[in-house]
Amino acid sequence: MASLLDTMERRLADLDAASLRRSLQPPRGLDLSSNDYLGLASHPAWVAGIQRRLAEQGTDPRAAVASPASRLLRGNTERHMALEARLAAWKGTSAALLFTSGFQANVGLLSTVVEGRDRVISDIANHASLIDGLRLARCRKVLVPHLDLDAIERALASEGPAGGRTFLLTESLYSMDGDIAPLDVYAELCERYGAELIIDDSHATGIYGEKRGSGLCEHFAVADRALAVVSTFGKALVSSGGFVAGSQVLIDYLVNRCRAFIFTTAAPPLHLYAVEAALDLVEAEPQRRQRVLELATTLRRRLRQGGLDCLGSRGPIVPVWVGDAERSLAVAAQLQDEGFDVRAIRPPTVPTGGARLRLSVHADHRPEDLDHLAERLLAILPAAVRANAP
Repeated sequence: MASLLDTMERRLADLDAASLRRSLQPPRGLDLSSNDYLGLASHPAWVAGIQRRLAEQGTDPRAAVASPASRLLRGNTERHMALEARLAAWKGTSAALLFTSGFQANVGLLSTVVEGRDRVISDIANHASLIDGLRLARCRKVLVPHLDLDAIERALASEGPAGGRTFLLTESLYSMDGDIAPLDVYAELCERYGAELIIDDSHATGIYGEKRGSGLCEHFAVADRALAVVSTFGKALVSSGGFVAGSQVLIDYLVNRCRAFIFTTAAPPLHLYAVEAALDLVEAEPQRRQRVLELATTLRRRLRQGGLDCLGSRGPIVPVWVGDAERSLAVAAQLQDEGFDVRAIRPPTVPTGGARLRLSVHADHRPEDLDHLAERLLAILPAAVRANAP
């Protein structure tokens, strides 16, 4: 038998041959690949907000980065609880609970509230964290085609598990296709068939919602109709961490039963300052979310007029279908050489034959830069790609 390292090396070679091997590379040029949709990472007021909070602390600055315990031991502070109360009010729920990553929030939530006898109807395009959470739950999974309302209703209407519950699991804004789930319809279907709705609102948080900008759950007015809403700080709020929002009963249950929360070190105060400062800007500058949507719409229209397929995208994520993984890598490399930090998205992140470029539009992008990007994409991608787009 080959050694374990030899086996690993062979499998990496197989990925190389299929143009599917991944590697780490630093940023190159204009940021079109991060999820900093509102452009807050380079906003002076965001940094100033963090610095102000550090100054207000008035103690040894090392206390801002120290985090030596879980929340249930000595890791809980008034600051953690105040941020959770602010997030709950922002999301329109009774309570919220912080996690140290959005991935952890999804895995922790699902592995706690979903039990082995339950059934979960899950969109086939759901994020890896949702998939892994269901694996840990060891429940019955029903995969439905992406945003297929008929398939979802058929699954909900079918006989449920004996002694178990049925859940509908969805994202709000999908990160690879850039399209939006009809959350209001989902909530109605769940109420009709007695199912629980769980929503990952991560990519929409800070972008949608006319009054607060808290996400698509606000836009569709479904926060109080869902069992749980999960969001992350690692997208428009430009920080690490995430949270679950819902009823007080749900949050109390997670505090007592969720292993991903109970056995994890608390986020240090500095992380909380960063989130608070980002929330301040979301509230103070609502024009940023309008601007990013307008810029993305203009770019998408230009690309579609040139024959490129941007799938069903509607928000700040503008995918450009390429199909072939090797070609997507080559196009991304050429754009990077020309000053655009565009990354290729390949299987298994997307389905086989669905390789694409994922353009992430930011509120601080200049229209002329996006125009230039569109020109280069239309020049680089051959007519064959446009003719064969799905």
